[in-house]
Amino acid sequence: MKTPTLEQFLKDIASHQLTVNLDQGVFRDLTIARPNTVSMHYNITTRPGYLVITGDMGSFVFTRLNDMFKFFRSDDGYEINLGYWEEKLEAVNRGNGAQAFSVDTVSQILKDHLNDHLEGLDCGHSTSDEAKAEEAKEAIQNLIGLAESDEHDFYSKLREWDPKYDGGVDMECWWEWDFKDYTYHYIWCCYAIVHAIKLYDAEMSKEQSHV
Repeated sequence: MKTPTLEQFLKDIASHQLTVNLDQGVFRDLTIARPNTVSMHYNITTRPGYLVITGDMGSFVFTRLNDMFKFFRSDDGYEINLGYWEEKLEAVNRGNGAQAFSVDTVSQILKDHLNDHLEGLDCGHSTSDEAKAEEAKEAIQNLIGLAESDEHDFYSKLREWDPKYDGGVDMECWWEWDFKDYTYHYIWCCYAIVHAIKLYDAEMSKEQSHV
């Protein structure tokens, strides 16, 4: 699944409306949803030191400041900080956390590693070198194919990798590589938190102007 862009997120929630269920200091409960449907709805709950987002796109619990709206509030557009915010995660819903195995990440890492390997060959100077290069490319492409079809088979192949039989490519450092990337749902929920706070701030500003 591709990474959600801000444009895609804003399209997803274009018809959503804010409902303030509770607003007592840092104790808040907000629902952001499209009328008459629960599709892509979400709920934001805060208490001292915690913010919880639940709904169609996953559940995440963050902890940092007494008022977590101050932590997530973005005065400049919809800026999100995936890495720093992940450090503040205390809990996620089962089976769909902040990061997951990513075929795109696997592909990029292995292609970069292949390029490094090929630079060590004098490709084009001899038929032998050209053959070695093709064997290496085929071995890496097959490995990427395993990642696309089955994560378990991919890791099994890495553990059994032997340059003698696998295109001459050394994979001794594979265990240092991180094949994970941020999940679609985590990124979407980060945008959703910022959006909810913007809606809430606008609602509070409107109420104060009527006082």
